[in-house]
Amino acid sequence: MVYKNSDELCEKMAEKQNGVTLLRFSTGKDAIAAYIQLKKFFDRIIPIYHYLHPDLDFVNKSLEYYESVFDTKIYRVPNQMLYKHLNSGLFQDLNSWKTILKFGLPNFDNDDVNAMIKDDLDLDENIYTALGTRAADSKMRGFVIKKHGAINNNRKTWLPVYDWKIDKLVSEIQEAGIKLPIDYKIWGKSFDGLDYRFIKPLKDNFPKDYEKLKQLFPLIDVEIKRYGY
Repeated sequence: MVYKNSDELCEKMAEKQNGVTLLRFSTGKDAIAAYIQLKKFFDRIIPIYHYLHPDLDFVNKSLEYYESVFDTKIYRVPNQMLYKHLNSGLFQDLNSWKTILKFGLPNFDNDDVNAMIKDDLDLDENIYTALGTRAADSKMRGFVIKKHGAINNNRKTWLPVYDWKIDKLVSEIQEAGIKLPIDYKIWGKSFDGLDYRFIKPLKDNFPKDYEKLKQLFPLIDVEIKRYGY
C-alpha cells in the first residue's frame, strides 16, 4: 500500500477494512490521539485495553470516562505479560505458584487476543489493529517506521498517527476536549508495569488498588523493600 502521510494511510485502510478497525487502547496520549485520528475516517472503532489486573479502581474510572467520551465499549482483556508473570512465579510464594501452575494458564501475545476478539465479534479476520506508535517517540521507532513503514502485515497492525509530532498530538487532544488519565499526574505515562517505578506510586496514591494487586502477586512488597521502603 502506497501512502504519503497518516491521513492518506487512514483513508486507504478505512476503504480496505470497510470502515472498521481495532485499536489497542492503553489510555495513554498516543492511544487517545490514535482514536481521534481514526474517528475522522472509520465508522466503527473497537478499542481494546490490555490489563495487568482486571479490577483496579483507578483504571476502571479512566475506562468508564473514555467509554462515555467515545460513546463506545472498550474491551478489557488480559495483557500478554499478566499470564507470563503469573506462570513465571513473579512475586509469588511457593504455595501460590504451585496453585497457579495447576491452572495451566496459557501464554499468549496481544496479537492472539486481537484475533480472538475478531472471532468473538464475528469480524473479518483480516481487519488490522491500530497502534498509537509514532516515529517521533524515539530514534529507534523512527528508524523502524522509516525502514518498514506504518503497516505490519505479519502482525496485522498499523499506525494511524505514525507521522504526528508532539505539538500536533497535544493540539488535537486539546481541541477534542479529551482529558488524559490520572496516570500522567502520577507516572507521567499510562500504568503498564509491576516494577518499583509503578507499584510504589500505586501504593502511595491508590492503596486499595495496591491491595488488590497483592491478591495476584502476594510478595509484591519485596519490590518496594528492595529500595529501602
